[in-house]
Amino acid sequence: MTIEPKAIISDWKDSSIWSTQRLPAERQFDRWCDFVNEAHLHWSIRREPYDIFPAFIREGRFGDFRMASLTAAQSRVKGTRSCVEIAQDAEVLYNIIYIVDGSECLIIDGREIDLRPGNFVLWDSARPMTFITGENLHQVTLSVTHDRLHRVFPQAGDFVGKPLSAATGLNRLFANHLLSLDEQFGELPCDQAQTVLDATINFLAATLDSVNCSADSACTSELLRKIRRYIDLNLEDFDLSISRIAVSHGISIRHLHRLFQGLDTSVATYIVKHRLDRCKHELSSSFHSRASITDIAFRWGFSDSGTFSKAFRREFGMTPRDFRAIAKAQGAVNTTAQTP
Repeated sequence: MTIEPKAIISDWKDSSIWSTQRLPAERQFDRWCDFVNEAHLHWSIRREPYDIFPAFIREGRFGDFRMASLTAAQSRVKGTRSCVEIAQDAEVLYNIIYIVDGSECLIIDGREIDLRPGNFVLWDSARPMTFITGENLHQVTLSVTHDRLHRVFPQAGDFVGKPLSAATGLNRLFANHLLSLDEQFGELPCDQAQTVLDATINFLAATLDSVNCSADSACTSELLRKIRRYIDLNLEDFDLSISRIAVSHGISIRHLHRLFQGLDTSVATYIVKHRLDRCKHELSSSFHSRASITDIAFRWGFSDSGTFSKAFRREFGMTPRDFRAIAKAQGAVNTTAQTP
């Protein structure tokens, strides 16, 4: 079975289409192996003895992304990536494989993963892996550099080798999107392609994130407790950011926002409120009476006094200066009342 390729325009870099259809039968398999190694990643590939080897590959690149569509009619083709093959590749990629037709078995970390139509799985080119094809395989693969996926989903490595079904929900939407992207392969102008691929990576991150431990309420509560504790311990740090919090806890920014939605607040609002509470405490404390309002604001992570003053007034209904004056007067009254 050979699928005839669609035309590809030149907007996509390094676009390649290759088929064994016009090659002599005795050269088909060897040339297919050569093309796989040249166009994608390095493998050590062997097969059962076949008279012919009908196969087709379409591969293209755009920035940090690669897209490939592969068909192979014959079964029992075995490809292995050991440390030798891994060392030959210039890039380190995450690859999401979606099985359109046929079947394939992957062996990752010693575990066999049987993939059927409608299944997809993430694998890491930096890890050893073996594939064994079934008959009439048709798969679509989206590849992205480690750095690019880690920007939006730092815990991607935790999902390597975990097969997912595209039968329902977000998984199904992502699979349909991947197929649509494959159909339009190379036909998008460069400016549109970058936008679509960026959205695709965010879509992938959301799909993987949807199977995260957030489904377990006990796990969620414990994670949220750790995050709140982390924020409280780092309120003085100017560099405390949403992305840093997410990376420190091995979750995506999207997952972090979702956790705080359960508290009817946002991460940024939570940080500001707790910083304001610390400032309020110091403004009312005689121990910090010699510290300026600006010094107190800076100590608790505010970058300028104007922003701090506005936030304080919005939260407590008065300026920091007025609050300090009232607290000082109240303290003097209390001291006088306690004097015998």
